[in-house]
Amino acid sequence: MSTRHLIAVMSALLPVAAFGQEEGKAAATERYQNLAATNQPIVSTLDGAFSGRFQMGGAYTFDDNFMFGQYNGLSDESLTLIGDLRWQDFGEDEYWQASFSDLGLDTREGRLTWGRTDNMRLELGFDSQRQVRNDSGRTPFRGDYTQVLPQNWVSGINTQDFAALDGALRSFDRELERQELSAAFSMRLAERWRLRSNLRYEEKEGHSDVGAGIYINGASADAVLLRKPVDYKTTEFDLGLAFEGERLHLDGELAYSDFDNDKNVLTWQNPYANFGDTVAYPAGTGGLSIAPDNEQLRGRLVGHYVFSRSARFQFDGSYALATQDQDYLGYTVNNSLTVSEPLPASDLDGEVASGTFNGKLLLTPWSGFTAQLFYKLRDRDYDVDRDGYLYVRGDGADQPGAEQTVYNTAHDLTAQTGGIKASYRLPLRSRLTAEYAYEEVERTNAAVETTEEDRYSLTYRIQPLTNLSARARLLYADRAADTYNWDQSYFALLDTGFINATPDSQRYLNHPLLYQFTLANRERYEGGLDLSYLPAEQWHLTFNVLWRYDDYDQSRLGLTEAETIGGHASASYAAGETLTVTAYAGLDRYDGNQGSRTFRGGQEKNAFEIFPPLPQASDPDQNWELDATDHTVTLGANINWRPAQDYEVELDYSYVDTRAEQQLYTQAGNSDLPDVDTRLHHFTAAASWHVSSEMSLRLDYQYYDYESDDWSWQDVQADTLDKVLG
Repeated sequence: MSTRHLIAVMSALLPVAAFGQEEGKAAATERYQNLAATNQPIVSTLDGAFSGRFQMGGAYTFDDNFMFGQYNGLSDESLTLIGDLRWQDFGEDEYWQASFSDLGLDTREGRLTWGRTDNMRLELGFDSQRQVRNDSGRTPFRGDYTQVLPQNWVSGINTQDFAALDGALRSFDRELERQELSAAFSMRLAERWRLRSNLRYEEKEGHSDVGAGIYINGASADAVLLRKPVDYKTTEFDLGLAFEGERLHLDGELAYSDFDNDKNVLTWQNPYANFGDTVAYPAGTGGLSIAPDNEQLRGRLVGHYVFSRSARFQFDGSYALATQDQDYLGYTVNNSLTVSEPLPASDLDGEVASGTFNGKLLLTPWSGFTAQLFYKLRDRDYDVDRDGYLYVRGDGADQPGAEQTVYNTAHDLTAQTGGIKASYRLPLRSRLTAEYAYEEVERTNAAVETTEEDRYSLTYRIQPLTNLSARARLLYADRAADTYNWDQSYFALLDTGFINATPDSQRYLNHPLLYQFTLANRERYEGGLDLSYLPAEQWHLTFNVLWRYDDYDQSRLGLTEAETIGGHASASYAAGETLTVTAYAGLDRYDGNQGSRTFRGGQEKNAFEIFPPLPQASDPDQNWELDATDHTVTLGANINWRPAQDYEVELDYSYVDTRAEQQLYTQAGNSDLPDVDTRLHHFTAAASWHVSSEMSLRLDYQYYDYESDDWSWQDVQADTLDKVLG
């Protein structure tokens, strides 16, 4: 994949009408941002006492490019008018400000503020955002939430049998637009009390994509890639009250959020000719539920209390209750399938309570020594009835027998961390800091109920010279998990009738030797070094390096080890106010090792046999291992130059080169996966001419070149995969 993109922007800045009130000077000297094409500050020489600024320009994009224009509204080849406006007025007691940026783009925003000095503030705003993704995909489906095939569709067992596919394909966009309206209010109630409130309403519309399938067994689905419509509405409101005392400071907030999805199901006509007449084309229909409506109520209290000059307590606590009671969909959207057992309830009627607490006691018992005692809590508690659901598998057959019932499960969690951090000042303007933390996490309905982790860290900072400083840090962490119950998810999900009919050696969902890395035993080693050096008044040099190694020493399958190492350096030169040059370089490398075992179901799923002939799930010869290595090189430079008082030039270049290597090891001796190389060149140039004290002209130019040889995307057509249409 190779994409190139060029953009040129021409703009004019016009300060308007000077004013003289002292209260407006701080706001008037804000650095206003220029066009979204560069997002760089503009015209520092004109930061004076002006009541308004108006910037107008045009941008021409030379090529379509979804990578460059993914978020900035400049994805299509076109000429775009862009404008920015800043206006303000300050009186003795009142002020107002207006700010509008990127007018003419899909990523425009604005803000209008009115207030009374140090007493009241009201702000109204809007924000528009747009996300654009690759639009080269094609689909034979028509429709939005109900997607059907053309009348001349020719079905088949596999995608290669779809004789009318080429004539039915048409392109589709993957674009999401977000429109947000907001209001904020704050006022001082009394000398020590302040009130604030915020209201935000957001609509997100457009299309993304989603995979779906019709099946009896999910391992062999008749899959499709669908255009997924998005029509979300989110409302958020909060009310806060703050108190500022001599020793006690409190800030409390109540917040409410509501998420509303316009629809609750996406359906599509089955293009395949499998699973019988009631499921196959043209009668068959598949359904996919989409994000349900939900709401949340949250309270938060933040504060600190000063006991004395040497002791202070800080805390941050919150409690939230999320609820979901949207009506269930039926077991299937295919009315031709037989469903005799109804749903156990009309809706989930579920609640999830989440609580957090973060407390610190900061102590300075004597000069040069500080200490922290800290405690963190994270708690999640489900209030959901456990019901059995006799759902229709993948809209592919009639409702199964009672032994196929599955159950929903709650995943409660409590994580607690406590520790101490001490720091002592040493000679040569240095400081040594040591920290110990102990974390315990308890879970329900998980393979591991409890994990415990000890973390030790040591940091040393030193400034032996006025122009040289350094920081070195070491960390060791040891996470220990209790017994790995690989069958926990199996027993929590399935009905006792099905469990009893299954041999003991096959009662699992994931292979018993395959550990989830977030729950497995792990030792972590980490080290880092930061250097900062000023060899001369105009120069500043920095160097940073980080190394981290994770060893999952008890995991035989799954992620067994991972290593990250990275180094970054930068140099900057400043010759007064006329020239600034910065260059930087970075090198990062990630290595990960993981493996698994390939096996089929039935008798081959026995994972505990030790005598030959071994079933596949018990046979180490069925193992595969993948060593993945990612390399990233980053280079860049930036120049800001003022050749004369009325001229400014800005140049910026960045280069990113990545390589992903995947070495695959199997007993059959399969070859490695191809390497994936990706390169990005991004160059920007800008020139400003301050024609007068009331007008400036600016020209921006960008060049964007993205290249990738990702083999997984090359020559992929809608029917490349036998069982995936899309």
